[in-house]
Amino acid sequence: MRYSVNPNCFRSTFAVPTALVDQHIRLANEHQLKVLLWILRNDPVQPDVDAMCRALKILPEDAQDYLQYWVLTGVLVTEDAVPAPAPLQAAVAAEPPKPAPQKQPELPKPEKPSAAEIAARLEESPELAQLVREAQTMLGKTIGYNGLCTLLDLHDHYGLPTEVLFMLIEYCVSVGKSNYAYIASVGADWGAREIDTLERAAEQIEALRSANSLWSGVARAAGLKNPRPTPKQAVFLRKWQKDWGFDETMILLAYEEMAEHTGKLNFAYMDKVLQNWHTQGLASPDAVAAAAQTRQAAAKAQTQGADPSASYDIDAFREHSLHGSLQYKKKRKTDA
Repeated sequence: MRYSVNPNCFRSTFAVPTALVDQHIRLANEHQLKVLLWILRNDPVQPDVDAMCRALKILPEDAQDYLQYWVLTGVLVTEDAVPAPAPLQAAVAAEPPKPAPQKQPELPKPEKPSAAEIAARLEESPELAQLVREAQTMLGKTIGYNGLCTLLDLHDHYGLPTEVLFMLIEYCVSVGKSNYAYIASVGADWGAREIDTLERAAEQIEALRSANSLWSGVARAAGLKNPRPTPKQAVFLRKWQKDWGFDETMILLAYEEMAEHTGKLNFAYMDKVLQNWHTQGLASPDAVAAAAQTRQAAAKAQTQGADPSASYDIDAFREHSLHGSLQYKKKRKTDA
């Protein structure tokens, strides 16, 4: 039987990136595809996530997990990120195409294995079979085909050992994120950054917990409902806390500084503020306030000039002009 699209369907259309079919149709799951198609259909620039959740009948926290797949692959960008060149091919070239820079070819991602191949893989690897049994206990449910594909993909394609995968699943369960989309996104991030030992995994989990703790304070101040930061926001939080040594009080102070100059949460702006404080060695609110007073005093001294006798006290001038009596003294000829 041959199929063709009903021409009447083309009376109402919307644009879909070619990468959705060329690169992601076999990798993304049904929920990830649904949220992106809804965004493309309704508002690709500023989508209403709450409206999307109502339309698709999904929970907001699950929607964040599905959206993270598209953020990690570069199809979606967050408001504080600089959009990278999208992995798309132009439909029509206005100018002759320029030679593309030479890049190292990426390792192609394998297709999902069949159920028989999964069974054979578990039979030949007692470590993987043990991981599946322990993961079912931690997740509190039987791992089906999609879950098995996720674990095998993280182990075989991303190179995560079974003991690291065990720690990864344990962390995801501890933060209330036991769906496979979230486990896959975190695992892909770990694989890309070569977090493939117990020591590196423990360090990463500690950093994630610290970032989540810091995020709760920032989220409360900004009135945000997201339970956890995005991967890009988590990178900022880890740098501020671990590399620069700032605590939550200083990060919230940087948020207040940002809020006075911008109308929305902007981690890049906060990063510049904290970088400036780190460079100056300012590690407490009192030190920041003292530095601000020193700058104000220096600016006032510069305005008044180096010689106090030749300076102009603006406040004194205003006071005198409003309340002082006017006196006229005739200049004598002998006066210079």
